[in-house]
Amino acid sequence: MKNEKEEKIQPTNENLVFDHPVPNWVLDKVSFTSDEEFTHIRYTAITCDPDKFINKQYSIRQKNSKRNTEIMIVITMYNESDTQFIKTMSSVINNVSYICSKNKSKTWGNEGWKKIVVLIVSDGRNKINKRTLNVLSVMGCYQDGIVQNRRHIKAHLFEYTTQLMVDDDFNVKGKDNNIQPVQVMFCLKEKNAKKINSHRWSFKAFAALLEPKICILLDVGTRPSQTSIYRLWKAFDRDHDVGGACGEIKVELGHKCRNLLNPLIASQNFEYKMSNILDKPSESVFGYISVLPGAFSVYRYKALLNGPLEKYLKGETMYDSGATKTSIFEANMYLAEDRILSFELVIKKNESWKLKYIKSAKAETDVPDNVPEFISQR
Repeated sequence: MKNEKEEKIQPTNENLVFDHPVPNWVLDKVSFTSDEEFTHIRYTAITCDPDKFINKQYSIRQKNSKRNTEIMIVITMYNESDTQFIKTMSSVINNVSYICSKNKSKTWGNEGWKKIVVLIVSDGRNKINKRTLNVLSVMGCYQDGIVQNRRHIKAHLFEYTTQLMVDDDFNVKGKDNNIQPVQVMFCLKEKNAKKINSHRWSFKAFAALLEPKICILLDVGTRPSQTSIYRLWKAFDRDHDVGGACGEIKVELGHKCRNLLNPLIASQNFEYKMSNILDKPSESVFGYISVLPGAFSVYRYKALLNGPLEKYLKGETMYDSGATKTSIFEANMYLAEDRILSFELVIKKNESWKLKYIKSAKAETDVPDNVPEFISQR
C-alpha cells in the first residue's frame, strides 16, 4: 500500500493538478484497491470561469480514461445539513447499484458504474455545512489539507471513485455491503454565486467534457427511489425524441405520515398530488410540460446545446449592473428559471423535442414546514 505522505504533482498545461493518497482507513473498508482512482483523490485548482474550462485545457479522469458517459447526475447544494446530503447521496448510490444489477442489458452490467458520473456542486466554500464536508471526507471524496488558498481560484475540484456509503443512521457501509464503485466529482465553488451558476459549472465545464447522454438534476434533500434513475434513462433510450422529462415528486410524510399533522405540509402534499395526477400527465400527452422541476428532472444533453442552455443561463447575469435591459415580459419569465429550459427545448428551431412525464420514476423531497421558509421558497 502506498505511503499516505506520497503524492504526485502533475502541473498539466500550467494548471495545478495533483493526485493525493486517500487515508488507509478508507482503503481498509473497500473491495477494489488496485487502480489509482480507488487509492488516490485527484485535486484540481480551477482558476477560470466554467465557460473557459475546456479552452484552458483542464481535464478530468473519465476523459483521460476514455470512458463513455451515459448518465451524469448533478447534485446541487448550498448549506444543507449532513442528514439531507446523506438522504440524497445514499439513494443515488443505491440507484447506481440497481443499474449495475441489469446484467442482461447491453449498456449496463457489473461495469456499468464506469458510464455514470455523480457531480456534486457546492455553492460557496464558506457556506457549505462542515458536517456535510465530514461525510464527503468519510467517503474519500474530500480532503481538507490539500485545498489550495491561492488567489484567483474559482473552484476546487475533487475526483474520486468511492466505494463507501453513509446511511441515515451514520453507519459507514463498504465491502461488507457490496457497495458498487461510484465515480464522484465534487466541485466546491470558492464563492457563493447561486444555483444557476452551479448549473453553469455543471453544463459548460464538466458536461462539455463528458458529453453524457442524459443529465439528471437533483437538489440535496431529494431522495429518488432505487429504480428511478434507471427508469428515467430507459425512457430516453427507448424514445429518441424525448428531450426532457421528470418523475413524480412526493412530499416526505415521515413515520406513519405524521408530517401531515402540519397544515402547511398537508396543503403542499395536496398541491403535489394534484400536479402529479392532473397537470403533468395531461401535459405529457401533448409532449410539453410547463415546468420540469429543478429538484428532480432529466435532460438529453445534446438537446440543450445551441440555444436552450444559453437562454437558461442568461438568468444568472440578467440583473447585473452591466447587463442589457430586459423587457417586463422577459424579466417575469426569468422569475421561474425552471420554465425556461422546458419552453426553449420545445421551440428549438429545426428540431422536434418533446417533454415527458414518467410516473414510475419517483422521488421524495422535504418541503417547508413553517411560513417564513414557505414564503421565501415561493
